Amino acid sequence: MAKLRENQTAAAAANQNLQCLSSANDSLRRVLSDQTVLIGDLRQNNSTLTSESQQLQMEKSALERQVEKLRRERTELSLTRTQRILDAYCPKTGDKEERRCNPCQRGWLLSPFKSSCYLVVTNNYHEWKTWEEAGEDCRQRNADLVEFIFKINERSSYSYWIGLRRINGVWKWVDGSDLTENYWINRPSDNNDCAASVQWRSPEGWIAGNCAGKYQWICEMKALSI
Repeated sequence: MAKLRENQTAAAAANQNLQCLSSANDSLRRVLSDQTVLIGDLRQNNSTLTSESQQLQMEKSALERQVEKLRRERTELSLTRTQRILDAYCPKTGDKEERRCNPCQRGWLLSPFKSSCYLVVTNNYHEWKTWEEAGEDCRQRNADLVEFIFKINERSSYSYWIGLRRINGVWKWVDGSDLTENYWINRPSDNNDCAASVQWRSPEGWIAGNCAGKYQWICEMKALSI
């Protein structure tokens, strides 16, 4: 009887060990399964990162090509602009194609103090511009609306926008400086905030016009020191 109990106890212990081993085996299988899934995820992530890296490399190469293209275009534009300025101030003369430089570009007038060049833009009525449009035209010529001009060389029956405008009740030049000396023919009215030079009446001077009105205009740039 004792032997039977001993055998039953041994069998129960063996069965308990078997259950523990089975449970441990199941746990190991779950761990293995989880590790397999993790490895699969890591491989997928690695593949995705590799693909993204290749895409970024392609985009980087494309951007580098674009930057190089823009750099070449900028260099070409700079050379073209330099050539254009050279031709404007220093045109070729004679059969030897020698250059002779002038303080102002062809068509521009040298100021009495030889510090500035003026361009009096005269065109057909339908090509006249507002004050803002006239300023933009001057800027495209690497200039600005003229400051503090009183009289141009030739008498004209037209008015010309100049670089003077009233901002918040204060008359200012296009460089931001305040008006200190003026040649108003008549006191400016409240609703006319842009100045124009007139040469068709005596005395000659300035009038204040509606900024949306259309006149001819005068541009100014620094003269070339030669």
